[in-house]
Amino acid sequence: MRMLTTLAVLLATTSLASAASNESFIVQAGSNNHAIAGQTGGNNNQGTVQLGRRNSALTVQSQASSKSNESGVLQIGAHNGAVALQTGGNNKQGTVQGGVGNFAVTSQKGNQGSVAANDSTTAQFGAFNGSIVNQKDGNNKQTTLQVGGSNFAATSQDKAGTNNNTSSTTQLGAFNSALVGQTGGNNNQTTLSVGVGNFAATSQTGAAGRKNESSTLQFGGFNRSFAGQAGGGNDQGTLQFGYGNLSATGQTANAQGATNSALTTQVGIGNKAMTLQSTKGSPSFLAKDGSLTSSLKVSEKYATISLSSPYYQINQPGTTTASVTIPYVAPAVSGGVNAASTLQVGKGNSALTVQNSEGARAGFSETASDTVRVGAGVKNSGKPDWDKKVYGTYTETTVLPQWLPLNGVNNNAATVQVGKKNAAITLQDGVNIAKTSNDSLVAQFGEKNGALVSQQNGLNGQATIQLGDRNNAVTLQKNAPVSGTVNAAATIQAGSKNRAFTNQLAANPLVGANGSLIAQFGTGNAAIASQTGLQPMIGALNTQATVQVGQGNFAVTAQNSATVSNTSVTAQFGSHNVAFTSQH
Repeated sequence: MRMLTTLAVLLATTSLASAASNESFIVQAGSNNHAIAGQTGGNNNQGTVQLGRRNSALTVQSQASSKSNESGVLQIGAHNGAVALQTGGNNKQGTVQGGVGNFAVTSQKGNQGSVAANDSTTAQFGAFNGSIVNQKDGNNKQTTLQVGGSNFAATSQDKAGTNNNTSSTTQLGAFNSALVGQTGGNNNQTTLSVGVGNFAATSQTGAAGRKNESSTLQFGGFNRSFAGQAGGGNDQGTLQFGYGNLSATGQTANAQGATNSALTTQVGIGNKAMTLQSTKGSPSFLAKDGSLTSSLKVSEKYATISLSSPYYQINQPGTTTASVTIPYVAPAVSGGVNAASTLQVGKGNSALTVQNSEGARAGFSETASDTVRVGAGVKNSGKPDWDKKVYGTYTETTVLPQWLPLNGVNNNAATVQVGKKNAAITLQDGVNIAKTSNDSLVAQFGEKNGALVSQQNGLNGQATIQLGDRNNAVTLQKNAPVSGTVNAAATIQAGSKNRAFTNQLAANPLVGANGSLIAQFGTGNAAIASQTGLQPMIGALNTQATVQVGQGNFAVTAQNSATVSNTSVTAQFGSHNVAFTSQH
């Protein structure tokens, strides 16, 4: 401790360290320790302290200019190795290692114009831990702490610009690994692993004014976490307790997108969760794909005046067409908010959530026709009949393929799995002319339950609750992008081997609602509900409820709201009941 205090005093003493000088202090106590320091260009400061035996340290610093390179290495134990490479100035690095066979490599390239320096801190205690750090261009900060045996961490950060990349990795135990890659600035990452054989990989690409946030916490053994985020506006959290759990999160956004957020919590053994989310839009621009097409259709010969002899022209029947390009402004479109939450407690549960909210544009087409005079009639002799009028049909069609803005819908998904080998898949996406959302809840308690949910274009809400084993539920809901119809579905299954299928569709611009409830208790019940709104009937409603308690019940409900509202209730209690309902 006295040596470290003396070293700090020496580095701070103005009589020993001027702004333009290179300063190096090396203290070694023990046997067979090796230290090499190379510094060029001035304004470099380095200190190395090694206590023990067969420790090695290499420090190389250059091109500091007005902002210095600063390096400190402390090694206590045996066979530890440290390498520090810094160039360009505005770099700070500290390495502390205690134990046996630890190694740390730090490489930093600074930028004199950066507000903040590249800042790296590595601390390792134990045996055979490894750390590699690479930081470029300033405004990067990283911290690595490893305690135990054979842990490995690699961190790479660059191109922060005027923003910051921040990374913190802590690993306690043995054989844990963490990989971090961040670029573009506005990235924040935290990884904590406690146990044996855990693995975490994080990759983030930032953007000005939009942050990526990533947090991964692992407790137990052989848990694996993968997180990839691009474009800013992304927030990811993964929490794993147990053994052999797997989590993968991929999120992307652009400047016209909103935000993505994903939270995954896994408690138990061998659970698997994957979340993929995207939110994107695009600015307005001058489109050059518009067209105006005109046509003239005449069903008989006709004569028109000509400026040359014989001063008339005979035209044959048929259709003539002409087309011109119309430039127009395609409107800006935006992405919506995606939010996903997954909770898994038990063994071997699987969950997949895919949510996409990307703005799009729809086309506009308008056709107008009129009857117009095209010339005079033609006699059998082939001469003009100036007393007879001939008419044709003139048609104009305007097409603007990217005229109507359709923004991405908001997607919200929650999946809860408690038990063993439950499987859930949630797919949500779409666009809508209004601000709408898809909302989904899947809750599974038991064993080998299966749920599939697909919802498109907003104004969809569904809840699936399964209690027991081997229950299966499929829910499909879709709106048209300009529809005002609300689809709502609830499926509740308690028992064994129950099956439910719900399909609700709004195809045209309705202002109505489809509502479905399926509740099944017992064994082997099956229910199918299909409801559609295919015509522009304002206020049309399809509502259905199916309740089955017993064994082997079977119910089918089909409703189509063409011009009326349909309501259906089916309740069966007992055994081997069958019901079929169809309403139009």
